[in-house]
Amino acid sequence: MTILFNFDRPPFDCLDEPARKRLGQSLSICYFRASQRVLSPGEAPPGLYLVIKGAVEESSPHQSFGDYGVDDLFDVRAQFDGHCRHGFSALEDCLCQLIPRAVFQGLCADNPAFARYFTANLAERQREQERRSQLGQQNLAEFILTRIDISHLQPPLQLDRHSSLLAASEAMAARGTDCLIYPAPDGSLSLATRKTLLHALTLQGLPLTTPLALLTPAPLIGLPLGSYLFDALLLMTRHRIKRLVVWDRQEVVGVLHLTQVLGLFSAHSHVLTLRIARADSLAALEAVAREQQQLTRSLFGQGIHTAFLMRLIATLNEQLIAKAFALVIPAEVQDKVCLLMLGSEGRGEQIQKTDQDNALILPDGLHWPDRQADLAAFSALLARLGYPPCPGRVMVSNPQWVKEDAQWRDEVERACVSASEGDLLWLATLADAQAIAGERSLLAPLARHLRERLADRPDLLAEMARAAIAFHTPLTLFGRLEQAPEGLDLKRGGLFPLVHGLRVLALEAGILETSTLGRIEALVSAGRLSRDYGANLAEAFRLFIRLRLGGQLKTGNNRVQVNALSHGDRDLLRHALHQVKKFQQWLGIHFRLRQ
Repeated sequence: MTILFNFDRPPFDCLDEPARKRLGQSLSICYFRASQRVLSPGEAPPGLYLVIKGAVEESSPHQSFGDYGVDDLFDVRAQFDGHCRHGFSALEDCLCQLIPRAVFQGLCADNPAFARYFTANLAERQREQERRSQLGQQNLAEFILTRIDISHLQPPLQLDRHSSLLAASEAMAARGTDCLIYPAPDGSLSLATRKTLLHALTLQGLPLTTPLALLTPAPLIGLPLGSYLFDALLLMTRHRIKRLVVWDRQEVVGVLHLTQVLGLFSAHSHVLTLRIARADSLAALEAVAREQQQLTRSLFGQGIHTAFLMRLIATLNEQLIAKAFALVIPAEVQDKVCLLMLGSEGRGEQIQKTDQDNALILPDGLHWPDRQADLAAFSALLARLGYPPCPGRVMVSNPQWVKEDAQWRDEVERACVSASEGDLLWLATLADAQAIAGERSLLAPLARHLRERLADRPDLLAEMARAAIAFHTPLTLFGRLEQAPEGLDLKRGGLFPLVHGLRVLALEAGILETSTLGRIEALVSAGRLSRDYGANLAEAFRLFIRLRLGGQLKTGNNRVQVNALSHGDRDLLRHALHQVKKFQQWLGIHFRLRQ
């Protein structure tokens, strides 16, 4: 029977040759006529069935739980419980292969990886699937998962703040390092580089006897020992710096240099951000924007974990848009206003470029006579960079999304009172705001005000949550993936219910975090979600992002073709959509919504 069995499908692909031989010799073929009972409730199962042709329905006397088609296995739970909880009947003439229960249990006992496939939750199965997909693509994947250790670091040179510039230069030369750490006058630690000392001596004209304490302090930016190297690269990219300090508990244990990180990371994300920073013309910025798309395709093709890819591209998007703002908006205005990204950009979840979603907070009484023309030019530049205008005109070229701080607060109050469908959408949009340029501190008071007002209005939160349960998950009545010819719309049937439902839960809890994964983590920490439930929702979200991005890069289409997915991805997708369906049901109960 071995020749009829596909050992390339998970989890049978992890079996060694003796195990495969044992399985192949024990297989038998079963035929069931349409409507014939296969298994009954309470019955001890003869083994695990694999459907070759036809379909089998799982049901109880008053409820249908789903059906199983070609390549599906049933009843897995009964193999461990020793009895069937539900009944199974052939929906049509059906051909199955039977793996005897004793053989199945023996394979599980002898092969932990094989057993985990059947006992793992969605989060564990997703990680295993990604591990499989990354085999043969280990270069970047290994970098992503590499943690900072002492071997990556340059030992720190720490001097007293009374040390002179001459003594500091001599100490750096003797140690063979290009930076040092010293206590600032306020007691905090500060970083000085060779360039810092050079500018102090040449540009400021300070004498060699000047103590370090008189330098302008440069607060330390760094990470704890054991953090991911990827996070170090991300931090360097965000702050446009070449060194990070690394600490263990409260002690600085070393300095991590960009050259060390780039030596381990073959992609050119940091080079790209340097080009963004140096772009002094619209043409130069457009060239960088085109290269960003290629970086996304390259990193995805090399198996980079979805969460890491989102964070990296979000950082580059933020810097690209901020640079466009700096090129167009008058210098005397830039540092007084606060540019916000909204929607998926605000949440840091848009890997492919999408419509513009932005807003602006103005300080009270700002004189800006050419404001409308300048903001229109900014929106036009974003369009040239690949961010098309928002169909709903949620962009700074629309005066409705440009307000003084007091006006934004008044608008929040008005929306909470009026509470129309449009007002609720407006509040949800504003809840995702992320400051990326200008006076970023203007956002925090408005964000807190929004959450304080909504936390007192459970009726509004319930109405907002209604949208998360309104969309149908693309599953059939029997719980299988729909076979839509145009493909599955995972944004509508998977991502939106998760993103919006978690957003409303975060608003209810007063959580300031804007990313979906960050909101899940905060909700778990606050005791609003269990850790296991949060992990499964997070993995469902990552899976939807990965499958949708794969379809976009391959076909340019936002829909996912089920037939083009591997068996493992189809199985994960079905489980993830069931998680969404259960989440929608839970939201309905939590907010007491009639469905």
